[in-house]
Amino acid sequence: MVGFDIPALREALGIGGDAYRDLSARELLEKYRLFFAGAKRAVLQIPDDKLDWVTPEKERRGQTLRLLAFHLFDRPDVCMDAARSGKYTYEMCHEYERLADNYRTTRDIVDYADVIMKRLEDFLSNEADLTGKVVETYFGPKTVRQLLNMALAGTGLRIKQTYYFLKVIGIEPPDPMDEKEFAGVLIPKKIFG
Repeated sequence: MVGFDIPALREALGIGGDAYRDLSARELLEKYRLFFAGAKRAVLQIPDDKLDWVTPEKERRGQTLRLLAFHLFDRPDVCMDAARSGKYTYEMCHEYERLADNYRTTRDIVDYADVIMKRLEDFLSNEADLTGKVVETYFGPKTVRQLLNMALAGTGLRIKQTYYFLKVIGIEPPDPMDEKEFAGVLIPKKIFG
């Protein structure tokens, strides 16, 4: 489910427990730095000749590792574009499916990650007031901060999926992120299905 209202859903279903809250611009930047570092370590373990390995259809919809690796880093860029354009469309969110093929090696993908991280650092440090801007999305109005929080959760989920697929292709992920590093970000426990 994309873009649901967590507090309203919890209230409607009578779900108790700790309330989830969106991270501030400063907290987002800290978590993105941590997640991008972990994701880059994982991506660099994928042999270039395995980037076109196709995941099982029921796991990542039969996408290639190249697509998954690129998608680890693209979503903050889409969120920053939404802050400027005022819209966050389905097409913008799926552009990664076309763009990933421009990155031929894991080094190319990690270099792309560094560019996005630099843009995100500038954005969250110098334009943090834009995180409160409401943009029109294909799932209703959301603030840029909400979109960045959702994107961060997606990155966390895709990091866990990358670890899983590394193991499938016979590689033990070196220095994987632990659950403490994922704390404070709403990431599904089940990575597929």
